[in-house]
Amino acid sequence: MRKTTLQISTGALEHNARTLRAALPEKVRMMAVVKADAYGHGLAQAGRAFLQGGAWGLAVAIVDEAAALRREGMDCPVLILGGTDRDSLEEAVLADASPAVFSPGMLRDLQAAAVRLGRRARAHLKIDTGMSRIGVREENALEEMLDTWRACPMVEMEGIFTHFCVSETDEEFTNLQNRRFCQAVNRARQAGFAPIAHAAATGAFENPAYQHDMVRPGLALYGLGAQTPGLKLAQRLVTRPVRLQKIHRGDTVSYGRTFRAERETTVMTVPIGYGDGYPRLFSNRACALVEGKRAPQIGRVCMDMTMFDVTGIPGVSMESEVTLMGRQRSDCLSPEELAGWAETIPYEIMLGFSARVHRQWRQDI
Repeated sequence: MRKTTLQISTGALEHNARTLRAALPEKVRMMAVVKADAYGHGLAQAGRAFLQGGAWGLAVAIVDEAAALRREGMDCPVLILGGTDRDSLEEAVLADASPAVFSPGMLRDLQAAAVRLGRRARAHLKIDTGMSRIGVREENALEEMLDTWRACPMVEMEGIFTHFCVSETDEEFTNLQNRRFCQAVNRARQAGFAPIAHAAATGAFENPAYQHDMVRPGLALYGLGAQTPGLKLAQRLVTRPVRLQKIHRGDTVSYGRTFRAERETTVMTVPIGYGDGYPRLFSNRACALVEGKRAPQIGRVCMDMTMFDVTGIPGVSMESEVTLMGRQRSDCLSPEELAGWAETIPYEIMLGFSARVHRQWRQDI
């Protein structure tokens, strides 16, 4: 088996959930976001860990993910955050999952699906307070939604929510979004509904003003993006070399000859490349941890292989473990650091490794 492995600590995931749960007021629920295969950590494995750590429910992006959680035996509340098309609403009802609803037509279609199946449905009313993605935006549109909901007795308004778009960087606009959301929540409750109100993801959930009835941490559960102390990274990407070779001064490495050796150089080739989700933008920017030392990446990252300069690192051998992300001894390559090399965000790094990368779930890594 290829030695390139993404190690995932279910213990760290459960620890993070417990840590975040303990930092919240008892009355505030926590819904753990596990969309996109739990940010690359494994949908079922992460879902179980978060529920064991105190999450009230799980949030996904699409109905397929909700159905997958049910097949894994998880009977907690499940929220579908994204837009669910008309043909998938029946599947959402069968999965006992709550889709985000934001148009009268969608709500009527959900009511019809519930009637056909002979079972009540649940949904969360999505309010667009400034993200301009999905959601009810204008006051008149909200009134129409509430009127329509009264005519849909088979659909429970389980929740009402919004999404902040700049909570990490723009407090003024986030406050504006929150005021708009509070107005919508008050209107829904005045109309006789009793939904769970939630707005804050990782970037805002630590602020009591944004906690409402529930928070939806995502990135924080995976050890990033929050001020809460004690969170742990849960992923570690490791491999072993397939070749160690000395090259001479003036020799070049990889496609395009973008690296030229200025001295005799020991080149380590490892079996990972952009076909595995190790970005080509890492070329001549990234590094790996080898025998506790940082080894610069050299030359272009190939589809299946990548080269590192391990010159002068004591103890390097074909048996050396190469850490491409995560901790090795006293150093750590965080998803944020990798994201900087690739000019992207840590989300894309963590969930970007392809199926060719073997997954290994452990209590600890």
